[in-house]
Amino acid sequence: MTQEPGNLAEGLAMVQDNRDGLARKKGRLYLEEMGEEAVPGLCDILAQSPSKDIRWAAAKALGNICSVEAIPTLLDALEDRSADVAWLAATALNRLGRDAWRPVLGRLIERGVDHVNVRDGVHHILNGQIFDRYPELFKTVLRSLEFGELDEAGSMAATELVRRMLEDLHQECRDLQDNGAPAKG
Repeated sequence: MTQEPGNLAEGLAMVQDNRDGLARKKGRLYLEEMGEEAVPGLCDILAQSPSKDIRWAAAKALGNICSVEAIPTLLDALEDRSADVAWLAATALNRLGRDAWRPVLGRLIERGVDHVNVRDGVHHILNGQIFDRYPELFKTVLRSLEFGELDEAGSMAATELVRRMLEDLHQECRDLQDNGAPAKG
């Protein structure tokens, strides 16, 4: 019988148990309950474990915790050699919604031409989202990715989306500064 984890280190150790799937699940569920505190350790596991089962457990937990801190690691996991791990990473990024859009589009622009997993993952991430700003550009990107390709129109739309999002962020910072609040770095 697998014992319950009692702290973060024990939960992380259980997730990394390569022999006992039940222990991995108990550790994963424990870490999901811990939330944000478990994210750095889970990101390390997802990025470094040689075992696809262990990476799967880490990606699953990160998807259930829904932390923006995990976005860079989840983006890298879109290119995981295990399709199941890559899909869970895309699902996690989908659950993060708007917080993930800019980095996801940036990864698409950066790596989407060469990596089918990135293209498929970005399609999964953006599919079903509600775009209150720039809906036509998002639709162009989704149409482009529908069959696993990134055509010129989709690439241009993704680039324009990132440009506009950065412009919006810059404007928000100016507005904060104009209202007397210190600007964020």
